[in-house]
Amino acid sequence: MDDPKQPKDPESTVVLLFNKPEKVLTSHVSVDDRPTVYDEIYSMEGFVPATKPISNKTVSFQQATDIVSKLHAVGRLDADTTGLLLLTNDGGLVHHVTNANAATHAKDVAITKTYQALIMGDHNEESLKSFWEGVDIGAKYGGMTRPVIDLRILDHPNRKSTVVSLTISEGKNRQVRRMFHAIGSGVMKLKRTNVGNHLTIDGLDVGQWRILSDDEVCRHLKWEPRILEESYSTRSFEKRKIKASPRHRSVGQSEVKKPGRTRRRRKSKNSSNAAVVKMSQSRRE
Repeated sequence: MDDPKQPKDPESTVVLLFNKPEKVLTSHVSVDDRPTVYDEIYSMEGFVPATKPISNKTVSFQQATDIVSKLHAVGRLDADTTGLLLLTNDGGLVHHVTNANAATHAKDVAITKTYQALIMGDHNEESLKSFWEGVDIGAKYGGMTRPVIDLRILDHPNRKSTVVSLTISEGKNRQVRRMFHAIGSGVMKLKRTNVGNHLTIDGLDVGQWRILSDDEVCRHLKWEPRILEESYSTRSFEKRKIKASPRHRSVGQSEVKKPGRTRRRRKSKNSSNAAVVKMSQSRRE
């Protein structure tokens, strides 16, 4: 009988687009009561299918996505940042999207990310002009940023705040927040609205997610979906199967570790006997 946990066919690249809520961690583990993005995704509560389901029968995550391996966030959004977050089972895609210098980028064109930020202070193009040249966020956090791809003033809710939209081509840790902090401002609210020019959260309520089509992955992420023959799921299953075998464990331990300890004990015993014989001879003389 087939093991239901073992993948029957190799996995293919799957990408999920999630409209992340506030106070949700981009982490596999939460040390407090806050949920993680994986909790939200695996619950299936926010799943939006591409086509209307034929029946009201509950669909599991694996049935909906064909993913049995580990899911990874493509970059990170801190707990207070909302908006577009991609998740995938393809580690190569994670590197391709998050690393501005990835060899997979054609003609040095990185995948951009666009954010909408509510910042402190009454700002204009002049006060933000340093963003077009790059901002020093500190050596500890990566030093100089790349120049922004786009920067626009959207609104002034009051005299002490400004709403801006900015597009960047890299993703240093908390980069947008640190860029505004470096010019004496601060971010009060932050939302990622786009990845690339066409992937948006339009049509998704906060907490909802959908599966990207292969065409969207190709055109908007510049990545060819592939068969993941060395997927985590296959390796993980084989590892579990080996670990569960007492015979495998005993071979590894008895043939390598035990002989060494036996030889050391014999050497110690022979040395002790030699010392006793020598002491006896000394007394007789």
